Amino acid sequence: MPRKVDHDARRRHIVESLLRITAEHGLEAVSLREVAAAAGVSMGQVQHYFATKDEMLLYALRHWLSLGTHDGFASRVARRADGGPRAVAAEYLPYDETSRREACVAVAFVSRAAVRPEIAAALAPAFAGFAAALRTMLDATGVPDPAAEARRLAALLDGLRPAVLTGALSHADALAVVDRHLKSL
Repeated sequence: MPRKVDHDARRRHIVESLLRITAEHGLEAVSLREVAAAAGVSMGQVQHYFATKDEMLLYALRHWLSLGTHDGFASRVARRADGGPRAVAAEYLPYDETSRREACVAVAFVSRAAVRPEIAAALAPAFAGFAAALRTMLDATGVPDPAAEARRLAALLDGLRPAVLTGALSHADALAVVDRHLKSL
């Protein structure tokens, strides 16, 4: 009797290996060979599921976005004292190994989106959702033009994130920048 294969589970296993490589070494380290080795499968199996690296990257991004990373982020924000924009910033900026790995994956895909329209299109709903959540929080504080301020805060956080990842700023220093910004609203 032929063995049933869960093709979706195999694809997920492969792209989870890709995400680990990305978190540790960046997208430039991702190759069919490296992903196959990390997943413990043959290159032929990787190629069976993904004809190209770009196809594999897009699937990996969609999988990563579907993992509930954003749900976990929202629950961590809710556990912070104020739950407002500063709490979002405190969680968005990497502060431990888990958040650093998440930020590395996010920054890698955002960089790729600059040159790959399909990656940009896959990220667009996440960007919009983040800005909408910030707008809701800022609207509750009564700031004028919360939509514009949400975009400005999102841009600030997106600029601070790589600075924290590279060690140019500590988490505390980046939060001090955010605090100054929030006080100016």
